[in-house]
Amino acid sequence: MNTGLYLYHTKRLKELKSFLSEYTFYDIAFFLDEYESVNDAKDIDYSDYDKIAIDISDLIQDPVYYRTFVSRYLRALAQIPNLVFCMRAHLLESLEEKFPYISDEMDLNKDFFDPLDTEIEPAKSIDFVRPNIYTYKNSLNSNTDINIKSLGDFIEEWDGFSLKYNLNTIQSTLVENAIDYIDISSLLITLSVRRDLILQFEVLMKRIYRFNETKYCVDESLVEKLNLMFPYLFSDVITMPEDIDNGKNNSEFSAPNIDDIETQIKAICDSLKGHTDFKADFKNCFLKYRFLNSMSERKILSIMLCGSSGIGKTEFAKILSETLFPDEPLIKINFGNYSSEGVLNSLIGSPLGYIGSEEGGELINKIKESKSKVILIDEFEKATPSVYNFFYELLEDGTFTDRHGKLHNLNGYIIVFTSNMSQKRYQEHIPDSLKSRFDMVYYFVDIPIEEKRTYINDSSNRLIEKLNSQFNVKIDASKIQSELYTLLVLNNLRDIKRKIEDIVFAEFFSLYKQNNS
Repeated sequence: MNTGLYLYHTKRLKELKSFLSEYTFYDIAFFLDEYESVNDAKDIDYSDYDKIAIDISDLIQDPVYYRTFVSRYLRALAQIPNLVFCMRAHLLESLEEKFPYISDEMDLNKDFFDPLDTEIEPAKSIDFVRPNIYTYKNSLNSNTDINIKSLGDFIEEWDGFSLKYNLNTIQSTLVENAIDYIDISSLLITLSVRRDLILQFEVLMKRIYRFNETKYCVDESLVEKLNLMFPYLFSDVITMPEDIDNGKNNSEFSAPNIDDIETQIKAICDSLKGHTDFKADFKNCFLKYRFLNSMSERKILSIMLCGSSGIGKTEFAKILSETLFPDEPLIKINFGNYSSEGVLNSLIGSPLGYIGSEEGGELINKIKESKSKVILIDEFEKATPSVYNFFYELLEDGTFTDRHGKLHNLNGYIIVFTSNMSQKRYQEHIPDSLKSRFDMVYYFVDIPIEEKRTYINDSSNRLIEKLNSQFNVKIDASKIQSELYTLLVLNNLRDIKRKIEDIVFAEFFSLYKQNNS
């Protein structure tokens, strides 16, 4: 094989193309699509190609094509006059390991091997009429009039290594359902951990595009990933119109009902004991959030509560859920139950092909099980950097992508993070980029004496009334009041509640025995 192989760092692809300015660049997917077998490649009409550069990166790292096929296929292509190959530099070791004889036969050029501080740009190619890629800022609303389908919906089967799909079925689906766009956002997330699948999906997208020039779309935040993974596939990046992006127009807007919101806030604040300053700020923050959310300006309300155990942090999340979504279980995730390894897999599921991937993650499963839109993230101090990165996206965009590439929309949710961290520990432990995404950060402190006294009276009287109703045992609260007030020295509301029960039940059992003796 007497041909050159240019090794390039991703950031220097533009420089390589400038150096080979007389060459037309092709990705290997183009040839695999046009000339599927080795015999097809041998029969290529050389007059159709003059001075071409073929990027073989995806073929070298693809797990589906056998080594023998790759060797024979590359040798067949190498017969094209004035041809050079190019490949991402980090794959050289893989090439030499898998195909030692091919690498020995190639004239390696490492002039573009080392990274430079050059801007990454989509590579230009004229291998076929390339589609545009359309971007949107937020998750596309289900109310939108356009018809969108995820690329993953066209895959009939995947064994972890190769894709199985029926092109005739795909074509029928596109036509019969009048699909306007194929969304590849989820695909890019999947390919972030399975780059060996890039080639197969690139071939599939080329084939789909030939049917009726179906449009592809992607979340705006993923454009850089797109350029890195598919530098030759798309032409121009076009922003979707705002009316499509938002999925509804201004005529459908309806202002939140302030009276209803204030009623909810009052019920929440009345149920939460103590923390007067927090409740005042929460009222303003919650009211603002409801209006911003109705305007599609804020997706999620996030609250970080720190402080010692048992002073109302978890209780606040429970009250919030019970008030806003009665009869629905609170969605609770406790990082104290996770090991430090694989914590993100436990949260949103393992990638496809991994053991347990079909089970999903705890967050996804609990969201499916409950209609509550309040999520409690407990013991957040035990989260890992991968979890921090996960919440960057979620708190900013209101969406997250699971390890199967499926996009989940949590627009309208309230997430309460709790931790026993001190103020100093919080400042040192939580990254600044995550701190800036919390709408409220509060340090719960001990409840004032008078508020604890009210809590003790209310809790004991409620329990006494219930026991009287169920067992017809009348307890004189005044007889146990002094004993109950000894609990005022405690600060943990859980401890206070349990000891209230001990005192009330001791009096109850004494009277119950007398009545039934």
